[in-house]
Amino acid sequence: MFRAEVQPMSTNPPDRVPYTGLWKVCIFEDERFVRSDKEFISYFEAKRFAEQLNATLNIKSNAARK
Repeated sequence: MFRAEVQPMSTNPPDRVPYTGLWKVCIFEDERFVRSDKEFISYFEAKRFAEQLNATLNIKSNAARK
């Protein structure tokens, strides 16, 4: 099953304020990293995109099971 998660970019400083800096959306298949998408965006943009992507992935996986 696929899922999307929001993760900070590696260029973010370690002492940054929460939710600041640049973020990316990572796509996983179970525990295996597949790829990243939508890099160098704000946290809230990344979170919104990940939620939309998870909804789409959930619909597709449910349809495949039927």
